[in-house]
Amino acid sequence: MAGSGQSTATLRLKVGNLDIAHPITVPNAAVPATEVLPALQGLVNAVVGATEADLTISCRKGCAACCRHLVPISRTEGEALLALVDAMPKERRKAVRARFASAEAQITAAGLAEPAGRGDQEMSLAYFALRLACPFLEDESCSIHPDRPLVCREHLVTSPAALCSGLAQEGVTPAPVPKLSLAAQRLQDEDGSWFALAMLMAWNRKPRPPARRRSGTEWVQRFLKNLSR
Repeated sequence: MAGSGQSTATLRLKVGNLDIAHPITVPNAAVPATEVLPALQGLVNAVVGATEADLTISCRKGCAACCRHLVPISRTEGEALLALVDAMPKERRKAVRARFASAEAQITAAGLAEPAGRGDQEMSLAYFALRLACPFLEDESCSIHPDRPLVCREHLVTSPAALCSGLAQEGVTPAPVPKLSLAAQRLQDEDGSWFALAMLMAWNRKPRPPARRRSGTEWVQRFLKNLSR
């Protein structure tokens, strides 16, 4: 269905052992990839919700061990989060940017600003050992919960929440949520490149090619193609 410069369709996906039918609405015009991110967030929410239906999830508001993990985000999510920070009231924006600056300094001092040949697991464990809170964490809760990264939506556990603080993550049982975030990482960058959320401002200082513009339908088709990989 089309109208008002947008198109709505129901995506029917088989993801793992889940059958998902979810309506999405995207712009008809050629737009940056960030404009279709809300549609992908809704799709990930639907997949997470279907996964949760038969599980007992132990994650609760205020249980923020996961907010001290390395959170890998793509260019698309990075650009959306930069816009989110820029739109904040002046004083809040200043406080958030200060937390990013502090996080960047600690990550750099620990030698984790670049992977430097480390594997993903080694990098993640070294980062978690810093116990560095996400710059968006306030009062042990996510201050941008509706706009949080896709990988954060997918990270749920069924084991006791107290285990999540352990450095080795012994006994932690992740919920078997299909990782649609991996397909989103390739939306703009074919190599699926990512960077740590806490390094958002450092990433923004690096040069990058101008953002491509495609119709919303084309962006969704690229996402589905990546998902089929």
